This record gives sequence, C-alpha cells and structure tokens, in this order.
Amino acid sequence: MQSTRFYITFAVLGLLITGACQGAPQQDLAIKAPLTPLPELVDPNDFQLQQSVLATLKTMGAPMHSNYDYRRIDLNDDGRRDALVLFKTPYGFWCDKHGCTMLVMEAHNDKFTLVNSIQPVRPPIYSTANQTNGWKDIIIRVSGRWKSAKNVSAKYDGREYPLDPSRIEPAAGYEIADKEYLFR
Repeated sequence: MQSTRFYITFAVLGLLITGACQGAPQQDLAIKAPLTPLPELVDPNDFQLQQSVLATLKTMGAPMHSNYDYRRIDLNDDGRRDALVLFKTPYGFWCDKHGCTMLVMEAHNDKFTLVNSIQPVRPPIYSTANQTNGWKDIIIRVSGRWKSAKNVSAKYDGREYPLDPSRIEPAAGYEIADKEYLFR
C-alpha cells in the first residue's frame, strides 16, 4: 500500500512539474514588419541611351556629330532592354569597305554602359534565342572581302562579344533558326 501511495505521489508531482513548464500561452514571436521590397527594375529610356552614346563618343574621342541607328533588345535577360548602336557616318571614322562599327551597350536603371564595339559589321544583323554565358548570340553578316559572304554567330565570352566577326566560323543553320531582325 505504501508503494502505491509513493507511485501516486510521484505521478502527481510529475504532472505538476510538466504542467508548470508549459507556462502561459505562447505569443507569436515573429516580428510583424513589412518585407523590404526589391529594388524597382527600371528600363532606361531612349533619351538616356542617346546621352550614354554621347558620353561614350566623348570618351572615345569620336566625332560628336556621328550618325547612327540603334535597336533596343534585352540581350542578358535582366528585364532591361540593352542597345546595339550601328554607326553610319562619318564614313571614314566608323565605316570602311568591309562594314561599320557597332556598339553593344548594357542597360542599367538610369544609363547604358559600353560592353564593347564590334567591327566591321553589315546588315542584316539579328539576335537569336541561343545564349552563351547568359547573353543572346548576335548573328552578323560578314561580306565585302575576298572570301565568300557568311553569317556568323557572335557569342558573349563572359566579358564581351568578339571584336572582329570576320574571324568567326560561319554559323550553323540551327544557330540562326529562331531569329529576330535588328538591322536590315
């Protein structure tokens, strides 16, 4: 009988101790603050592109009255439309018998920065769905030389596109299947 009383006392004490550990009802300890929003993605406008081109011309010591065409396309899938700038005049500065100079410019929130220049190039120029190192491949026409005309696929190497497309092997058919014309 005494052993039964001991076990009952021990069980009651155990229940009291574990019940005391439970304490008051738990409150939600999470901080109820709004999440910090992601920075807003801004696609710079054409005026900002023109200002960036002028700044690039000044840095390069190029004629400030240069004439060019441009196309906006998101080359690196960051949600901003980058720019390809194809110069036309002054002819002797930007162009020769093999073609003209094209600048690749990366878009940022409020400006464009020069990735690199590609020369000589001639239209047609178009982009494809193919990507290399996160940037779209650019198909460039190489002609006006002793060799046969060819389309080449300029691939981004992690820093820039090839400077001279004439040194690239002709593009395979699958590389130019899904294309978007940029310059005709």
